Amino acid sequence: MSKPLLFLIALISMGALWLYATQPPIGPQLPDDPKALEALARVQSHVARDSSTIDQSLSKLIATLENKGIPINVGNWRVAVSGEKSKDIYVVSRLVREKGETGWIERDFAWEVNIPEKWIKVVTLAASSLMPLHELAPLPHSEEIS
Repeated sequence: MSKPLLFLIALISMGALWLYATQPPIGPQLPDDPKALEALARVQSHVARDSSTIDQSLSKLIATLENKGIPINVGNWRVAVSGEKSKDIYVVSRLVREKGETGWIERDFAWEVNIPEKWIKVVTLAASSLMPLHELAPLPHSEEIS
């Protein structure tokens, strides 16, 4: 009688461990680096085009999609070192997926943050929709547009 009971306990334990291991992480995806937290805070608190901060503007966008009844998946904030050359430049991003008519539409909101020089640059087109107009880079060939 004890072997079937041990087998059942082992099976339940393995199932619980598998369930725990397959759950997505909760909260921002941050490297073990205090500068990463600073980069995330700079992006979230940066002035936005239609709200006081980027975080509020992104939250408004998500709430608008939810209020329209559109199925969405919102990823966690992610922070990563931009490259090998400089350890002071980080990429901060958040992925928002919404259900369209024929499939899922992904919007990756990403910014590059330089910690010592204290600047933020837009990396993706989705992120440029949240930034103030005066902070966006000029369009290519803008001098040729009449």
